[in-house]
Amino acid sequence: MEAIEAKIKHGLEDKGIKCQSVYRIPDPDDPRLLLSFHSHDSQKITTMRIQHVLNSLGVGEFNVPKEFQRLSAAFLHLEVSMGAKTEKKIAPRAT
Repeated sequence: MEAIEAKIKHGLEDKGIKCQSVYRIPDPDDPRLLLSFHSHDSQKITTMRIQHVLNSLGVGEFNVPKEFQRLSAAFLHLEVSMGAKTEKKIAPRAT
């Protein structure tokens, strides 16, 4: 697991959200992460709480959908988008 994935997983766990895995989807044009949560441990978490925790970690701005996806019986999945604020904007120079 790379640094950003580990930081996200540990940051969620530090805030009481048990995350099973964090996977970066390999698309440089659309940076996204897939988070999975064990369905038995995740009955009280919300997507808004996850978004708040992710945005407080200091690794970028995240957009989180309003609903979990269920790709299997045992896990809830959440695909989050990393926003453009992961890099500073360059101000245009006056001519």
